[in-house]
Amino acid sequence: MIFLFEDKEDDTLSCLLRRAFDTTSTQFIYANGNGRLVEKATELLKKEDRIIVLLDTVPANKSIRDVYVSLRRLSRQNDYRIIVWNIVCAEYYFIKAFGEVEELEAFESNTDIDIIKSKGSYLESALIVTEEDKAFTKTFEKFCKLYILKNGGECVNKSKIFFFEDCVQNESCRNLSIEEKSEMYKREYKCFETDECSVEEAWKIHDKLLAEANQMIEKYNRLGYKEILLYPSIK
Repeated sequence: MIFLFEDKEDDTLSCLLRRAFDTTSTQFIYANGNGRLVEKATELLKKEDRIIVLLDTVPANKSIRDVYVSLRRLSRQNDYRIIVWNIVCAEYYFIKAFGEVEELEAFESNTDIDIIKSKGSYLESALIVTEEDKAFTKTFEKFCKLYILKNGGECVNKSKIFFFEDCVQNESCRNLSIEEKSEMYKREYKCFETDECSVEEAWKIHDKLLAEANQMIEKYNRLGYKEILLYPSIK
């Protein structure tokens, strides 16, 4: 199967996740933005049997729902050869994996990590201080990005060696290989139990992730964020 991501191939989190896979049997394709997912999926349908599209499903964002509806239509028009997995966002899983790991300098603080873990309301977060912060933090995904920018350590935000090198034992960090880090990150997605899965299993994951995404959308609708309709199942 082909995994189609909306991210950039050289993004640090893309690189970290990819290390956890056997790339001889698993192929990752990147669209460089969710606005190109439909175009890229259409192109891949000409030569691939099945495509799993990982879509960052952000509450209070109608444009992303429109992308999903277009992918759903494309799947239905092509014998359901496109399976969408509605993930939260790469940053969310990174924070879940490393935000509270002791003896690591990945994060200098865990201020408001409970908001991330509960997928809660972030409008009153202590991390949103300036008008620039407010303008930046329009969605939960953007809040996750802000969380990393405000709480992340030097090895994450500046040198970025956390994503490419082993953590070496010192007074602040413990030994943690890049392979171990990539596995820890992969594990948080909860949809990569094996490098490969059957078509039936892939659809079960679609149903599970879609239900979780709709629960998050319902929560944000109730909290007073921009209200959007729930996502329909593809099948």
